[in-house]
Amino acid sequence: MANTAIGYKVSRMELDEPSIQLYHEVINQLDIDVEKPVRLRFGNLAISVNVIQLYSNDLPTIAEIQVSEKVLQELHIPADVILSIKRTGEQELALGPVIGILTFRHTYAKKRFRFYLNYQKMLKSGLLFVFSNQGVNPEKNTIKGYYFSSSVNTWIPADLPYPDAVIDRCYPNAYRTHEELEKYMGKGKIFNKKTMINKLDFYTAIYKDNFLKNYLPESRLCTDASDIEYLLKKYGKIFIKPVTGMRGRGIVTASLDSNGVKCQYMVKGKVLEKEMTNPCQFLNLFETLVHPWRRYIIQEAISIMEYEGQPFCFRIMVCKNGNGQWLVPAIFTNAAIGNSFLTNHAAGASIFVPLTNLFNDINSRLETTKENFINSLVELAIKTAVALDERYGPLGELGLDVVVDQSGRLYLLEANGNPGMVPKSHMIDFPGWASQVFRLPIAYAVYLAGYEEDNF
Repeated sequence: MANTAIGYKVSRMELDEPSIQLYHEVINQLDIDVEKPVRLRFGNLAISVNVIQLYSNDLPTIAEIQVSEKVLQELHIPADVILSIKRTGEQELALGPVIGILTFRHTYAKKRFRFYLNYQKMLKSGLLFVFSNQGVNPEKNTIKGYYFSSSVNTWIPADLPYPDAVIDRCYPNAYRTHEELEKYMGKGKIFNKKTMINKLDFYTAIYKDNFLKNYLPESRLCTDASDIEYLLKKYGKIFIKPVTGMRGRGIVTASLDSNGVKCQYMVKGKVLEKEMTNPCQFLNLFETLVHPWRRYIIQEAISIMEYEGQPFCFRIMVCKNGNGQWLVPAIFTNAAIGNSFLTNHAAGASIFVPLTNLFNDINSRLETTKENFINSLVELAIKTAVALDERYGPLGELGLDVVVDQSGRLYLLEANGNPGMVPKSHMIDFPGWASQVFRLPIAYAVYLAGYEEDNF
């Protein structure tokens, strides 16, 4: 984007008419005619302004844009913000990027924005603000939100324009808010568009891909006890999971034995067992574990390869960069603890395993090199992200759970559209993830907003 000037401090000038003062090199770069008015946009708001050309000896620094008070008020531009300016058409300019973070009502009400300050630190040029669905005001064409002022080192409340791009940090998403925002922003400017990708949504989307469906365990929606009986007889062991379950809650494993069916499930971190003679008894068990009206999905139980005698699972982080391309910046591994059959760290059922330790243990059981195996993980993760993005996007970040069976075959289990944070103690193999987890979403937001990657 040659017609973009990055990183200019916006300051107020004493002039009654709507005006903007630009350094002559910026005017040349943007290729505008100073003899004619310019349409200036900030977010969804716009105003016609006169352009005043200045030279280096007229400004204390060339990295400054001066605008009149009327422009600041009409466009709701906060004081002393650093923005980029770009040409968007014939005699049309835009200041930005304006990036909104959509958060929960309770987070907004209590101003719990410490986490979001990490995003702000990554954005060198642009306005970032936090808002909830209650702040959207179509009548005034503005959004109530908080932006961080570095001059006073605090979050400032303000009425701000609709943003150029939105990072949705709600779980699950506020779809009605998406619809309202898209009336002004247009389609394709909000991510993560779908954060709660339930197990059935995941399976349905991936199964439609001729390549990826080979990496899925056989699964079906549980409509009655006959579904459980069918897969149990076929595989001898199955997993029964709530379609919308989180953190391993409500998962039951069932296996055939000489007495009938043995099932295992976890309650408050403890593995409990129960013998059953009839698959119908499972339906009664589900009512005690999870809400009775929830749906369940049944999956064949993969004979998972073990690390030091315990099954393990890869959590592959997949993110879009400043060019809108998927990449894998980090891969983490969890292994089950004790007699747990879960590898879900959030459920307290697993321990973190450094990749070096993992491959020292499993290398001899793989039919390929460590490098080729990791490349296979990366390829599978990116293709999965592309498929989910086409179905539910725009998405910007995913946590994919992948296991490997005793023969070295990879299986896709599920995707988390809001993968959450990873403790620093787990970043041994990928120390850069501590900053990338914030930098990459901002880079993608800048890309969606139509600005250059150098903004961060």
